[in-house]
Amino acid sequence: MRPLLIVLAIITLVAAAWLGGWRPPDRYNPWAPLDLAAAPDMFLRFKLSRLGDDPAVCHAALEGARVAFTPVADREEASGCGWHDALRVSALNGARLASPVMLTCPLAASLAMWERNVLQPHAEAAFGSPVRTIDHVGSYACRNIYHRDEAPLSRHARADALDITGFRLANGRRISVEKDWSDEAGFLRGVQADGCHYFGALFGPDYNAAHRTHFHAQGSGFGYCR
Repeated sequence: MRPLLIVLAIITLVAAAWLGGWRPPDRYNPWAPLDLAAAPDMFLRFKLSRLGDDPAVCHAALEGARVAFTPVADREEASGCGWHDALRVSALNGARLASPVMLTCPLAASLAMWERNVLQPHAEAAFGSPVRTIDHVGSYACRNIYHRDEAPLSRHARADALDITGFRLANGRRISVEKDWSDEAGFLRGVQADGCHYFGALFGPDYNAAHRTHFHAQGSGFGYCR
């Protein structure tokens, strides 16, 4: 009986504090807005998933992280392809994209956090120079996985995946996922391994032959990385 009374007392105190306006610090509050410029916390994946439910909140988070983007009107096709709350993203906090690319807002948020917390620190550590341009081969494509007729739709068909092929540094050096996977293994494997929890999926050359040339960064998923 005594443990139950203690639990009830704690619940009562917390409820009273909450009604009085108290809130835990954002990093301990799963319902707090996601600050893309802050260090990731234990509720990162949950907070990222919530961004898809409120476009205005997601857009505000990107603006706060100095991401350059333009909203794109929704589009739905009979095939199941299309997008909802997509953005045309041209630059992140410290690096621009080689060409503007259409992404779901939550994927843009994941990309922004990965660029700030993983990509740039790894580039500085490995080369003493930040990344200024992220090379890619696009995001949206109305197709099935691996272009197979019997396969389900790719996340590219919902603008929820980006294929990253390499990076251009401020010092002029270029790093290619395909050509430098062995020579720059520390850097490339590091930005993939440490980026896993920012994305729903992050595949690279070790995944299969279809990904030998790029990183497949995906918004939805459960953090699968290989």
